[in-house]
Amino acid sequence: MKNQINKVRIILAFGLTSFYIACSDDDNISQVVAIPDSITVKESDFYPEGIVYNESEKVFYTGSIRKGKIISIDLNGNQEVFADDETLTSVLGLIIDKTNNRLIVCNTDPGVGIKTDPSTVGQLAQVIIYDLSNRSKISTIDLASLLPGGHLANDVTIDPDGNIYVTDSFSPVIYKVDLLGNPSILVNNPLFSAPAGAFGLNGIVYHPDDYLIVGKYDEGKLYKISLSDTNNITEITLNGAVNSVDGLLLTDNNTLILASNNITGANFDEAIYQIVTTDDWDTGTIVNTFITPLGTFPTTLDVIENELYVIYSSLSALFGGVTPPVEEFPIQKISF
Repeated sequence: MKNQINKVRIILAFGLTSFYIACSDDDNISQVVAIPDSITVKESDFYPEGIVYNESEKVFYTGSIRKGKIISIDLNGNQEVFADDETLTSVLGLIIDKTNNRLIVCNTDPGVGIKTDPSTVGQLAQVIIYDLSNRSKISTIDLASLLPGGHLANDVTIDPDGNIYVTDSFSPVIYKVDLLGNPSILVNNPLFSAPAGAFGLNGIVYHPDDYLIVGKYDEGKLYKISLSDTNNITEITLNGAVNSVDGLLLTDNNTLILASNNITGANFDEAIYQIVTTDDWDTGTIVNTFITPLGTFPTTLDVIENELYVIYSSLSALFGGVTPPVEEFPIQKISF
C-alpha cells in the first residue's frame, strides 16, 4: 500500500511539473514577437533613403530625403517622430553606434527637399549625432568646409573605436570624424570622381580586418581601402556586372549585400545582390540576385535576427517629379 501511495505521489508530481512547464512554454510563446515580411512607412511624400535597425529597441530608424526628419518604426508599423527641426534638410545614411548609444546621421541637400535652399543645394554635407537614450542632439559636424567644391554626404559607417566614415557623392572624398567629433579628410582620390550632376561614392561599410569597402554609384564598382594605408585602394573584381551601387551591408566577413537602383532611367533592373569572397575581398562572386519590383528603388539594408530587409524608397518618383506623391514605403524582407 505504501508503495502504491508513493507511485501516486510521483505521478502527481510529474503531472504538475509538466503542467507548469507547459504554461511556462505558452507564456514564452505568447511573448515572442513575430517578424513580419514587410513593415510599411505610411506617410505621404516621405521618401526614406537610409534605414538602420536597433536591436535593443526593436525599431528601425529611417530618415526622409524629402521632409528632412527622422522617425522610428517598430515591427508592428507604429511610427514616432525622433527628430524634426530646421537643421535637417535631407536625411540620407544612418548608423547606430551601439557602444556609445548614438544615432549618426548624414544631413545634406540634393535639391528635392521641402527645406532645400539655393545656398545649400549640392553644398551641404554634415554629420549630426544624437543621443539615443534621450533623443538630444549631441553635435553637428560640418564636412563641406574641409574641401571646396560640390558636396553630398551620402552614407556612413563606424569602426569599433567610434570613428565615423562618410562618403561624398559630389566630391571624390571619404571623411573621418573621430570620437571627439573632429572631422578630417581620410581619402581624396580622383578615382572616385564622377561627372557633374552624377552620383559618385555611395555605400560604405567597415570590415573587421580594418579596411573600408565603398561603392561608386555611377560605375557600379566596389573598392577596398586600407585604414592603415589609405593610399592602398584596390578595386574588388566581380564575376559579373552590377549596374549601380547604393547601400552595402556585410552580413559576415565574407558576404556582402548590395542594393542597386536606377535613377538614370536606363534599361536595367533594380536588384539586391549577394556577393561572397574567398580572398579577403580582392575579388567577389555574385551568388544570388533578387530583382525588386519596378520603380521601388531599393537603397539601404539591415537585418533582424538574420533576416535581411531593404527599404523601397521610390526615389525615382521623387527625382522624376511624379505626382501625386508616393504614400507608402515598405521595409521589405528579402529572401534569396
